[in-house]
Amino acid sequence: MELINKNKKVLSIILVASLIFARSNLGITVNKWVLLINVFVNALGLVFCGLMFVQDKKQIKKGMLNPAVAWAVIFSALVFVYGHFKIGTLSDFYSRQFAIMTVVPAVVIMMILFSNEKDVVEILAKAGSVIIFTTLITSLLYDDVWKEWTNGTISDSRVGATPAGSCVDTANMMIILLIPIIYQLYFKKEIKKYILPLILGIFQIFASGSKAAIIPLGIVFVIMIVSAAKDKKTLRRNIIVLAVLAAIGTVVVMTVPLFYRIIGSRFIELFTGLGSDEYDLHTSTGQRMAVAAEFKKHFGETPLFGHGFYAFKEMAYSQLEEYKVNGVIHYRHLQIHNNFMELLFSYGIVGFVLYYWFPVYLAIKSFMSKNKQVIVLTLSFLVSFFFIDLGLDMYYKYMLPYFTYFVIYTIYKTGRDN
Repeated sequence: MELINKNKKVLSIILVASLIFARSNLGITVNKWVLLINVFVNALGLVFCGLMFVQDKKQIKKGMLNPAVAWAVIFSALVFVYGHFKIGTLSDFYSRQFAIMTVVPAVVIMMILFSNEKDVVEILAKAGSVIIFTTLITSLLYDDVWKEWTNGTISDSRVGATPAGSCVDTANMMIILLIPIIYQLYFKKEIKKYILPLILGIFQIFASGSKAAIIPLGIVFVIMIVSAAKDKKTLRRNIIVLAVLAAIGTVVVMTVPLFYRIIGSRFIELFTGLGSDEYDLHTSTGQRMAVAAEFKKHFGETPLFGHGFYAFKEMAYSQLEEYKVNGVIHYRHLQIHNNFMELLFSYGIVGFVLYYWFPVYLAIKSFMSKNKQVIVLTLSFLVSFFFIDLGLDMYYKYMLPYFTYFVIYTIYKTGRDN
């Protein structure tokens, strides 16, 4: 026990990194072995928390008996009722095992962080650095598109997929993991420790071509750099630096062929698609605009309690994704790919409120704390997740929202001024 106490921070970093790696790099659906790895890592985390509980019941209780866990349990119960009992339109892929293995790891991470009250951000930054490396390695081994990228077969391919998800999922994870790293780099001036993870994380975001991660990445840098300024002169200098970097980045994205095909063209597609009255079902933006139009037409049919678990994809009007087979155009069903609309359509206003009351609560509590560290990190996380939720339905398939909101809650409850 003395050995564990002596190395508590190191063990916590290893466990947090292992939990994220197992759930968000390996996933739980590829084969039985990745599921067993997840179970094993969660068991190790729970044993560690149990040992910490014996020594300090107060901190671990804080990590278990709190509004964050209550939120996750209540909302998960709602999803279980809809998914297991098939309320509303039939959608037959709800899994209790999947749901448990999505929420439980985030709870275990929160308990581990509460047992390290003075080192929460440092543990997140170091564990995040490890995951940035492991994600890149896992993706290089798993995603065959990297071969196309390096040999030039398809020079505009987007890369970054892992067994747990697509390149977009990787990019979303990168922006969340980078926030504590950027904080340590700017506020703690730990440049040598975190400059390489920062570069690799940004590289993976840009290699994915994900607009939902690129936009908040820029906003996070603005928040961090502006907040780190201690006087007006430094603030002006930082703003000028940001403007120059933004200009250089825009020129590179719009003029370098590879970056234009992966990123620039997607932003042009976004703006032209948003301004069009007709939806081009060949493009991601066109499909999403068509989905939004159908959502508006049909949400009012059952606005209070929704249509059912992932019901939109089961509807005839969701055949909006165009594809070809032997030159013949076909259409297949789409999910909404927007967490706000997915919750409203599936569970109505009741489900939407049961999910989003907690992020709103975190925002209010964090800003009322007047703690600079808490405010900067909370704002960075919530802004990032706003864009992530605009692009994907996150609430069921990913640990990332639970991890993020639990991290915000932990930082709020344990945060200290710089």
